[in-house]
Amino acid sequence: MMIRSLKFYRKIYTEFIRMDIKRIMMYPIDFVLGNMGFFLETISTLFVLYIIVMNTGFLGEFSGYEVLFFYSYLMLVNALWEIFFVTVLEIPYMIQSGELDIFLVRPLNILFQFIIFQLDEESVFETVVALLLLIGSIIQLSGLWTVIFFIKLLFFILSSIFVRYAIYLFLSTTAFWWVSNDGLKSIFWEVSQLGNYPISIYPQWLKAVLMIIPFSFIGYFPVHELLLSTNRFTLETLMNFSSGWIIFYLVYQFFWKQGLKKYQSIGG
Repeated sequence: MMIRSLKFYRKIYTEFIRMDIKRIMMYPIDFVLGNMGFFLETISTLFVLYIIVMNTGFLGEFSGYEVLFFYSYLMLVNALWEIFFVTVLEIPYMIQSGELDIFLVRPLNILFQFIIFQLDEESVFETVVALLLLIGSIIQLSGLWTVIFFIKLLFFILSSIFVRYAIYLFLSTTAFWWVSNDGLKSIFWEVSQLGNYPISIYPQWLKAVLMIIPFSFIGYFPVHELLLSTNRFTLETLMNFSSGWIIFYLVYQFFWKQGLKKYQSIGG
């Protein structure tokens, strides 16, 4: 029964993705311009990191190509999340407008409908660049070339994407209780920017913030594990494998499901 259900959802997901790709290809200029904006922002951040490393030699405990690996890992995770999962940020607007009713009456899991709702094509170039930078940094860090490293890298990327998704799902579910969560969204955005750098450079109280709002589990902890424990599985490996799924499950059960119970449609 479970296998049949998974096949059913996979088929629906494939069809929705195919239709959305057709939508994207109808407006090729918008696709290119949207990607260029995100691409230029990414390159500017990379340039700032380059200046820091050139002047200090280190960023936290990372140096040289390790900094590039850290940044490209974060960039890839964030870009993939943007493409496939950023629609989670639409939830507050649909709660406030009552458009969530449309999702409630369909015979599909509501959160799954948000995942297939629409691709965000503006991060495609960013994904390609991030992947190339990640490959380039790995080539330079030849000591990383082990089977264990690549297995860990794949699972860490998946887990990191789910951590980011869980954080923004939590943020979106606050709209079930509050009229507007724009102020909280601004706070989360500022904290997320701090997560773009190794938490070892911050004071203890700020490290605690990046663990309570677990942006450090998106980039710093998995990259730290990949660079320093390349050839072995450790307790930290298990933590980084499982953090995404655990955090997502907790948010889904205790915030998303409870929030849906509080939702009142525009029809009363």
